[in-house]
Amino acid sequence: MREMHVMVADVLSAEMDALHRRHGPWRLIRALVATLVRRSSPFSANRSSDLDNHMLRDIGLPENIPEVDFVLQSRFVDWRNYL
Repeated sequence: MREMHVMVADVLSAEMDALHRRHGPWRLIRALVATLVRRSSPFSANRSSDLDNHMLRDIGLPENIPEVDFVLQSRFVDWRNYL
């Protein structure tokens, strides 16, 4: 396992050296900071509200009901109370 770790570390350091030589230290630092900021943004979170109803059913979540259906359901509930 240690030999594999050393091989990966060598390849990584060689790639970082190549990037440093090709683009310079400031562009490399700016790209690393931009990547960190982008990964920590709140917009990268997965939301189930973005999925369509077929995918929600596949993973076992309740379906998203459009606002029109909410209005119809509320009218039906009010009508049902009169019976």
